[in-house]
Amino acid sequence: MRAKYLLILTAILFTATVLNTALKERPTTNHLSAIKDTYISGLDDLVTNTENYSKSFSSISLAQLRSEFLKLRIQYKRQEPLAAYFDPEFVKDYINGAPLNSLERKADDNITVLTPEGFQILDEILFSETPNLGEAASLTALLAANLKKFKRFQEKLLVTDRHVFEASRFQVLRIFTMGLSGFDSPSLSQVMAEQKAGLETITFLIAHYYSFIDSKDTTISKRLKENLANAISYLSENQDFDTFNRVEFFKEHLNPIFEDLLNAQKVLGVETYYETSPLHQKHPVNYFAENLFDADFLDKNYFVRYPKEEYNSKVIALGRTLFFDPVLSQNNQRACASCHSPEKAFTDGLKKSTAFDFKGTVERNSPTLINAVYADRFFYDLRVEVLDDQIEHVVVDHDEFRSSFLELNEKLAESDEYNELFKNAFPNLGAEPIKKYSISAALSAYITSLSRLNSPFDQYMRGELETIDSDVIKGFNLFYGKASCGTCHFAPVFNGLVPPTFEESESEVLGVPADTSNTTIDKDPGRIAGRIKESSEIFIHAFKTPTVRNIQWTTPYMHNGVYETLEQVVDFYNKGGGKGMGLNVPNQTLPADPLELTTEEQREIIVFMKSLSDLDSNPEIPIQLPVFANNKELNNRKIGGEY
Repeated sequence: MRAKYLLILTAILFTATVLNTALKERPTTNHLSAIKDTYISGLDDLVTNTENYSKSFSSISLAQLRSEFLKLRIQYKRQEPLAAYFDPEFVKDYINGAPLNSLERKADDNITVLTPEGFQILDEILFSETPNLGEAASLTALLAANLKKFKRFQEKLLVTDRHVFEASRFQVLRIFTMGLSGFDSPSLSQVMAEQKAGLETITFLIAHYYSFIDSKDTTISKRLKENLANAISYLSENQDFDTFNRVEFFKEHLNPIFEDLLNAQKVLGVETYYETSPLHQKHPVNYFAENLFDADFLDKNYFVRYPKEEYNSKVIALGRTLFFDPVLSQNNQRACASCHSPEKAFTDGLKKSTAFDFKGTVERNSPTLINAVYADRFFYDLRVEVLDDQIEHVVVDHDEFRSSFLELNEKLAESDEYNELFKNAFPNLGAEPIKKYSISAALSAYITSLSRLNSPFDQYMRGELETIDSDVIKGFNLFYGKASCGTCHFAPVFNGLVPPTFEESESEVLGVPADTSNTTIDKDPGRIAGRIKESSEIFIHAFKTPTVRNIQWTTPYMHNGVYETLEQVVDFYNKGGGKGMGLNVPNQTLPADPLELTTEEQREIIVFMKSLSDLDSNPEIPIQLPVFANNKELNNRKIGGEY
């Protein structure tokens, strides 16, 4: 009997020991309560201080108003990691959105233009040469009301460990891709101080987990502490916006933090959004990427409609064949490759591509298809939301293929080879696999495969190259600093796909001239004509922001091909775009102030952009096209088309 009790007692003690160990190793909810309480308290202080500030406009000087406003911005930046993570749309629309008009995204058939609100528009007003203090006071009162509303929303949140780690990692991305470029700091007066505030919040958040991480891997927690402290110190010691070394800061400080936040999350067994999202939901950011410049940092599958499993080698091979086959056009002479040649980074080297039957040109310049998949919207006017749907616009366009999917289905079905290729690529489509779905899916799969994120600059930023030309580093620091290129061409694709969530493609009004005399704006209406629900004057002459990757191979430049050289392009921006050159562009989104870049600085920016070149030295092109047994004339068609 005594032995039985001893066994029971031993079992109880063992169980208690196991439970005690588990409790020590696993985060408890106490730290989450502390995190949320501090967050809500910080928001409450921000509301109070903003309300008080809004009442001070008639009692303090302009210098004091500016000084107190900058303090408010710092205070907001301390809340930004969680605020922008939990409700990015509200933050963008009412708290810290760009000082530009935008459209209400969830409006009915009526077009509703939202005027800018929040910190950025206040920054722009207060630091202008002739600030409208009455307007600033009204906007500050509105900001206070919005912050109060926002705080009420946030009080209802259930904060989890996953939220803390994801918010921290996305804030690191936000600091590098947006903060250090001055994207949300129009006056640029305290950019580094604001990024420091964000890192200090991350430091506060992760400090709650060090004891838990130590029980698993002391090396990770030690590195995180050191890297966060060193990053904050670096920002304190390097305050000048123009001379700040963004390359060094990313490689030596930010990316190690980004990587070890993931390592800590993994070692603690904290789930990611993959485990908590609905099975069908896709995410643009590959959460397990360790570096912003990893080749798989963005998930290509997010940007296309068809299931990932359908993008196999057979589908891609079929898409490649279709891409180079002029049989897709009505006259059997024009292929996708006619305007998108692999040798020219999938462009054609023309100002505007040749139109059907060699009669004139199409409306716009042919953009590169390399990395084209990384976009939320397609075409220069952003009229298509999914890459797969872009195919139809080309097929039916009078100046391009001048055909239809019904015609293509019948034409391709006459080829036994094509029937076999489609059956192998799409075995689930039965005896008649040639249809709009499969044609679009195959072409989309091929274009998706044209992902190239392995340039010398990428390799250097990943630590795979020990050195790189110093002019590349200078050029990048200018690109993301003084030249402000990085406020529209966001890393890592260097296009208009907006970080840190990469769910939206931006357009810009640049005031591109009709010709190199720079005397008249190009007549192309741009985005305003692309979609009925975007027929707002804010989109007159607005065009999608393209990638600058492989830009040395994609001349001529701009939507109308007006500039032949990169020097001309950089000079255009240096002068402040169309408005800066004296053209009438009332809705220009590009700042019209000259950048005052020296000739040497302009050259360094071009050297950097060329370091983003990443062409396939031996692109795979079909050596022959499928034959048509009953239509011998088709068998003489040229691979890649006649033009």
